Amino acid sequence: MSDRPDCSLLVLTYNQAAFVADAIDAALAQIGVVAEIIVSDDASDDATFDIAQDRLADYAGPHRVVLNRNEVNMGVIAHTNKVVAMASTDILIPCYGDDIAFPTRAARIVETFARHAPLLTHSHAVAIDESGMQVPSGYGRAAFFTSTDPLAVATSRAHYLGASGAWHRALFDKYGPIRSPLVYDDHILGFRAALEGRVRLIDEPLLYYREGIGISNLRRADQSRAANRARRLKILRQAVAIYEERAQDARRFGLTEGDAVLRALEEARFRAAARLAWHEDRGALLRHVARRPGAGLVALAGEALRNLRNR
Repeated sequence: MSDRPDCSLLVLTYNQAAFVADAIDAALAQIGVVAEIIVSDDASDDATFDIAQDRLADYAGPHRVVLNRNEVNMGVIAHTNKVVAMASTDILIPCYGDDIAFPTRAARIVETFARHAPLLTHSHAVAIDESGMQVPSGYGRAAFFTSTDPLAVATSRAHYLGASGAWHRALFDKYGPIRSPLVYDDHILGFRAALEGRVRLIDEPLLYYREGIGISNLRRADQSRAANRARRLKILRQAVAIYEERAQDARRFGLTEGDAVLRALEEARFRAAARLAWHEDRGALLRHVARRPGAGLVALAGEALRNLRNR
């Protein structure tokens, strides 16, 4: 075994008993590299951890294996930050507990980091459903398939298919851990890499991706008014958090007030906050309108119309 692995596969699991065996087996089956494989369970209340333990118990292959179980559920972002801190290499490859990496995924990512020195890579994927059948996917509409210019992607909510991403530790060393528990890693790390001008697409599928069932997907089985409102509040709170965190990262990168990227982020944050205030705090909404009457009234009207359509 190599003294230092080539990369770290971060197998992040939570209540994925139906899928986690395939995810772990795929991580262990990586070829062409020696990997550190950290399987970390975020205090699942189903059989996920027991299955993970069983899959790793008799492993005797070339990879270095670490098993972790959080004592209490930390949530996606705190869990991600913890496992990144646990990893010993610079190339960090998240492998979520309901996806299946191709055997060459890690090797292709390591090769791309060595050849092109990106801070973030992403790839294509084969979308599958819960049963493993191939299904259509719209992930190709994500912003990075068109542009990685920081201004062009500043306010995009979908930079790349998060399940396909891989990160260089420098994204954490320079900018720190992801701060808000309301966001997902691809919301933040993609923008950091775009600021640095170091994003690379690996133009081939490298994994099977479970479409529509991951932790970041909102199930829509309940179409009641209360459920629609709860989903909308989650989206708006998340939007405000995304734009605030990206603005902090843009300043850390070195952009100054008045820069077009920061102006775009502030405009997007204002619109999302005004829309959120329509639901949560009419006094705050009035303050938004008083501060910027045009933009505030547009946000108010847009959210009111949306609410009427969803009744």
